[in-house]
Amino acid sequence: MRLGFASNLALALVAIATVVACGTLAGIDDYTIGECKGGPCAPDASDFDSVFDEDARVLPPDDSGVPCPGKPAPPAVRVGAPGNTFCIDTTEVTNAQYDEFIAAKVDPKSQPAECVWNSSFARERPDGGGIPNEPAVGVDWCDARAYCSWAGKYLCGKVENGKKTGPVTLEGLSDYKSHQWMLACSAEGRLRYPYGGLHDPEKCNLAELDAGAALPVGTAPGCVGGYQGIHDLVGNVWEWFDGPCTNDRALEVDGGDGGPASDGCLLKGGSYVDRGPAHDCRNESSNVRRDLRQRNVGFRCCSD
Repeated sequence: MRLGFASNLALALVAIATVVACGTLAGIDDYTIGECKGGPCAPDASDFDSVFDEDARVLPPDDSGVPCPGKPAPPAVRVGAPGNTFCIDTTEVTNAQYDEFIAAKVDPKSQPAECVWNSSFARERPDGGGIPNEPAVGVDWCDARAYCSWAGKYLCGKVENGKKTGPVTLEGLSDYKSHQWMLACSAEGRLRYPYGGLHDPEKCNLAELDAGAALPVGTAPGCVGGYQGIHDLVGNVWEWFDGPCTNDRALEVDGGDGGPASDGCLLKGGSYVDRGPAHDCRNESSNVRRDLRQRNVGFRCCSD
């Protein structure tokens, strides 16, 4: 079963009820997901432990010359320390790039067991296909995973010795050495925000920028980092990653076990409807269903 936008609205209300301080609903399709994983949310940045260097700067990408595998859709850069480098897309996947995937007519039956319920990769958008260079949204976890596989990449997860070893575990959510998305955002824990150590509300497309929608990828000029060339790891749209997806009864719409479609997964990065300094490289959403499709949720891919 796939949840459409109307069902997702009800789902969002359920998720918010489980973490009252963590999320608010902003409009019918914009889901503001909180800064915590089921516990109390920090009201501002001062409640976080300060573990970052406020004077740290964005790092250059890896210069070893090892090419990034997969389709350049989007282009990727190699990041990380020697012995543990990998590639990450420089932007979120765009509508135009996702349309190429749809045109390739990938068979939904090729998906793994956790995605057997996903019978179509078509986006659910009230405005049709969207502007070509804006992030592809209205896609669920399985759509994102399938796109990355088609592109010769994978949904960012856990890395060891330069190879993906599986999903990020609950215990690994704060491990800057192995959590690919967070390693890239924070330059291995050097940066609190992708652009530096201090919050700047004008850098990324969060609510303070007052854009009111996702921007074309890479067009928020200050939202670059933790490595040079990577855009929008904070703000614009929330991003799926390969993380701890667990059976979460609070997300069931009918009180029963809906199977892997209703597993509770996490998102990274925040979106244009979220505000405040808590939206940094460490922040992830509260649990959302694997089959969630929202207009402020997209993705990017990684590769070895």
